[in-house]
This record gives sequence, C-alpha cells and structure tokens, in this order.
Amino acid sequence: MRDSIATCLGESDLVFFHEKEELSFEEAKKGCPQISKGWFELSKLQPPVRLEFIRDYWINAVPYFPHVYAAFDRFFSQVEEIGIVGSKRGVYMTYTLKTTFFIGGIPLSDEGIETLKGQFDFPFPKDYLHFFRIHNGFAKGKDTGILPAEALPDACKNVRSREGIIRCGQEVVDLQELFPFYRSFGLDVYQCFYQNWYVDGQVGNVLCSLAEGKISDFRTREKGEEYLAFTNFLDWLIFYLEGL
Repeated sequence: MRDSIATCLGESDLVFFHEKEELSFEEAKKGCPQISKGWFELSKLQPPVRLEFIRDYWINAVPYFPHVYAAFDRFFSQVEEIGIVGSKRGVYMTYTLKTTFFIGGIPLSDEGIETLKGQFDFPFPKDYLHFFRIHNGFAKGKDTGILPAEALPDACKNVRSREGIIRCGQEVVDLQELFPFYRSFGLDVYQCFYQNWYVDGQVGNVLCSLAEGKISDFRTREKGEEYLAFTNFLDWLIFYLEGL
C-alpha cells in the first residue's frame, strides 16, 4: 500500500513519519515545511491510540446524528492504520484499509473556513464546513475526491460556465445554483450542492454529469440515493466511505 499511496500523491520522496521514531520535529520540518506540531505528535502515538484519537476527533468535529456516528465507527473499525506522510510539497493523513486507502489534507483553521465562506455567495451546509476541520481535501485511492478549498474556484468555473443545457428531468437547471464539492477522477462528473433544493433548512446535493447534461432527479425521493441525491453532506460522506 505504501507504493500506491506514493504513486497516488505523485511523490517520489515521501516520508512516512509514523515509521520514523527517531525523527525530531525540527528534522521533519526541514523535509516537510507544512507539517504541524500537532500532526507530528500524532505520528509518534502508538497505532491503536492514534486511530482512536482520530476517530474521536471525527465524531466531535461534526454535528451529532446517531447514524453518522455509527457510520464513522463502522469506517474506523475497518481502518488498519492511520499514518502521517509528507514531503516538501505537502503533508497528508492516510487511512489504510485492507484493500484500499483514503488520503486527507491538512484541516482548515476557523479563519480559513471564514475566508472560504467569504469567497462565494452560496449557503454552504454547516456539516460541509465542519468537515474542513477534519480535512481540507479527502479522497479514496486515486480518486479526485472531496475538493480542497483552493480547488473550488476552478471547479465552480468549470461547472457554471459549461456550454449547453443541464437538466433535472425535463427542467432546465440554473448552473449558478450548483456548487461542486466533489469530482470523480478523470471525469467531468461532480457532486454538487443544489441551491434549488432545500431540505430541513439547508441545501441538498446531487450528481452532476456535464457530459450527459443532467443532474440526478432528487424529486424521486424513494430513489434519491440510488440516483446519488442526498439531503445533506454527511449522508453523502457516509456513502463515499462505504459505498463507492
């Protein structure tokens, strides 16, 4: 899995900090300027302790919903190891499962989240913004995954400036009401918040295929998740962790 992680990140000089017991923070900082004291200290914890700490951090970072907490428990029960890896270009947290892995970027600070909110005139769901406290960018294997904050302007431009018509069923979609937060690797396929679909006071999210010119028809509620339409970000995240 080490080689797969290095290939996925495009890093030939990747350092697995959790395997470098003798490495000091000062030495780590020279090779990986973005590593924080907190993540470095995490790399020094015993693997079971590190996994338990990160699991609890996930649970405490998002709003309380019993089914979400249960899903996080299921996910972490399958995680064999959590690692901290990095190079001069960046630092990442890895979640290694039996047959695959996930990679997450450095979380955004509260100030960074406020800056993100100020960049866009869009009613971001709170659960989505809370996830940035866990990771800024998160992907399964070689997938493009949940987009980091710095990639959102280009993703919005790609979706909203698309030529042609996007439909939901037979209805034309206003592209300015879509906000992409996830992209499928190598495809113009995004999961987008859709401002025209409010559920319980926040926007739902739909699959948007630019090539096919359509978004998932969220109005068919009994098949909503089958069509990749979710009433909130966390339910989509559970699907991504378990079902993709």
